[in-house]
Amino acid sequence: MSLLSVLLAQSIVQRTMSILPQNINVMDEQGIILGSGDPKRLGERHEGAVLAISQERTVEIDELAVNRLQGVRPGVNLPLHHDGKVIGAIGITGQPDEVRQFGELVRMTAEMMLDQRQLLQTIERDSRMSEELVLQLIERTSAPDEPLQQWAARLDVDLLKPRVALVIQTSGMALNEESGLEALQILQRRLSQDRRGQLTARRSLNEFVVLYPALDRRGQWDASALSLELNRWLEDIQRDGVAQIHAALGHYFSQDGSIALSYQTARATLLQPQAKRPLLQAFEQRRLPVLLSPLASGWQAELFRLPVSRLAEHDKDHLLYHTLLRWFEHDLHYAKTAAALHIHRNTLDYRLQKIAEITQLNLDKLEERMQLYIAVQLDQLPH
Repeated sequence: MSLLSVLLAQSIVQRTMSILPQNINVMDEQGIILGSGDPKRLGERHEGAVLAISQERTVEIDELAVNRLQGVRPGVNLPLHHDGKVIGAIGITGQPDEVRQFGELVRMTAEMMLDQRQLLQTIERDSRMSEELVLQLIERTSAPDEPLQQWAARLDVDLLKPRVALVIQTSGMALNEESGLEALQILQRRLSQDRRGQLTARRSLNEFVVLYPALDRRGQWDASALSLELNRWLEDIQRDGVAQIHAALGHYFSQDGSIALSYQTARATLLQPQAKRPLLQAFEQRRLPVLLSPLASGWQAELFRLPVSRLAEHDKDHLLYHTLLRWFEHDLHYAKTAAALHIHRNTLDYRLQKIAEITQLNLDKLEERMQLYIAVQLDQLPH
């Protein structure tokens, strides 16, 4: 496929004619005019350009030559080079003595635009390949095979580098409107801006995946420190007002298929219901609810929720349930729980005793406390 397209040829014409008053023609390797300031000449075969291309030299067309060659007017035609090859020609219409001085300037401008287009195409291609690599990695639960390793090597990506998945979802955007789609493109560029060699892909219309280096400078996995770092980064992006976003950081795994596993934990964390969803959630902070989520339905869930179901039958104003939530939130610390509820310690003791009676659990026993805690956690999951 030729780099010199009709669109690029016309772009070169417009750029050069904004500087020079003469008409400019851009021809492909066959001498066919792809771009011109004179629309009537588009698609014509320019014999002066054919000579310039075949002989790899500047060809000047005077009044005498006009009578001998087809599809030409007085002017100067120069071959266009890219990667050491002649890929077409550019011509300036006018008397050779008048336009000769502009020839090299026009050719240099055209060849620079060709180089820029090639660079942009390379960047776009590598970006697409990088995205596809990420999408392959988050689905692969086994070690990368040889084709995938070669793919990564082509992109200069080290598959042995420990990475963790960050899943980002957008909300509150009119995705069917041009402004919404533009905002998503801006967000993707922001997420792709290199920080520590992260890899970014858009998995769906409103979901992005970022594979972020997992270990700190000491080579250790520190979920808390990384969460703080990523939260600051996401706050900066959110501050731009590009899009409303929510994100979840997955767990770091070191075995084969680690990225896919990390992605699964991140996405499961992001799906957890919360009254007020923070900008960033980490799996490590929501470990138990996430791990329990597969038990949210079925006979296991029904049996696990039985103590809470019993409590609901006798707790119409939800006073005891609210007390239980605060008790667990304060790690079973009686004084802190009573203070948070603005009640006396004796009142808290009375409520916990009522909870024990209704649920038929002995809250002095660790196993039965755990049963009640799991019941509460599952009760807060969709079911």
